[in-house]
Amino acid sequence: MTSYTQTINTLSTIALDTMTTDMANLVNESGEKFLKHISSKGRIFVVNDAEKLKHPVLYGSGESTTYYDGADLTPATGDSNNNLGSDAQEHMKYAQFMLYAATRNINFPQAMPAGNLIPYVSNVMKVNMMDILNSEENIFVRGEETGTGTEVCHGAGNFTGENDTAGTSWNESYLPASLAGVVNPYQQVAVDAGAEAGTNNYAVFGGLDGGDHPHWNPTRFGSAGDSGKCDKLLEDVQKAILNASFSEMERPDLFMTTQGIYEVFLDLLRAKSQINDGVLANLGTTSQIPFAGSMIDWSRYLDADVVWDFDYTDTGGGGDDRSTQYPLIGINSNSLRLNVVAGGGVSETSLGFVQKVGGTQKHPLIPQVFDRVQYKRCWSVDGGRRSFVTVGGISDLATS
Repeated sequence: MTSYTQTINTLSTIALDTMTTDMANLVNESGEKFLKHISSKGRIFVVNDAEKLKHPVLYGSGESTTYYDGADLTPATGDSNNNLGSDAQEHMKYAQFMLYAATRNINFPQAMPAGNLIPYVSNVMKVNMMDILNSEENIFVRGEETGTGTEVCHGAGNFTGENDTAGTSWNESYLPASLAGVVNPYQQVAVDAGAEAGTNNYAVFGGLDGGDHPHWNPTRFGSAGDSGKCDKLLEDVQKAILNASFSEMERPDLFMTTQGIYEVFLDLLRAKSQINDGVLANLGTTSQIPFAGSMIDWSRYLDADVVWDFDYTDTGGGGDDRSTQYPLIGINSNSLRLNVVAGGGVSETSLGFVQKVGGTQKHPLIPQVFDRVQYKRCWSVDGGRRSFVTVGGISDLATS
């Protein structure tokens, strides 16, 4: 038994290190659409272990400029500023994102198949790694790990003023930031039954208050469609791209939506004869459609839900006043990133993603051995949130 356990321990350790040091290949094989896009953009980063990750945000410029008359060094007429006589101000701000840990057991039956154990152990580890990546895509896109649960809006961590459970806009959790959290510009002020209506405040995300730092807020506007319909979908996306584009790097390059909205988008393009030969050649091999310098895609994990209604006002009475809306979200993948903590099975310094905790162990109650693995990760935004954009108010797939 000791020899058997040692053999599994060696094989599983090698398989784990091989797979998790090649994140790009593992993501491609796992079939996860959004992670594949992030990986292709080079936005999966290996970081050192810590409680949280900090990114400098260059949207604070310190003091206002003072303009002087001639050589007398006095402020210009009507200018009350005088930065020669004021204290220096901090112009650098930091967005903070908590690194969350997760563990799981990878089980092997003692009644192993006869023959070469190497491919069997390797496949077991691979299936578990692909399942972890599937969960990670769900955690970001839906805010929950199963792909079928209630979609949730998560903030960046348990910082002051963030992940406030009041009003159901934010949920304090053991999970990293979700897509709804990144693009939600508001937090709701909760009201008790019978109290006056609540109001929208700019959200605290990554520890930065959107009320104090307006450039940190994502772009948001309502659809021009009639009564929540999709009749103005092309115009909506074009307007979203124009409103949220500030430079070649700070602009939405990927729009994610539901399959239903995506199909309507295709129908509208066909009606306007705007599907060119390049798009037709790729249909069936890729789901992404080029449009106005961005790509339009859909996720099987996105659904119409109340979590995408960011503009509601809580009227009290204890009910949920949000309406069910379809997500239509522009993402700047030059700014969004997945951070994974360096770890590995063989060496603490191995640049892997998943790390073994101890060696292979025998289960005390059933005829199995298992490896316990752990990993830490978070989603973060290292540029501006203003280049993330949502089109709100779409609640009906009809186009007429």
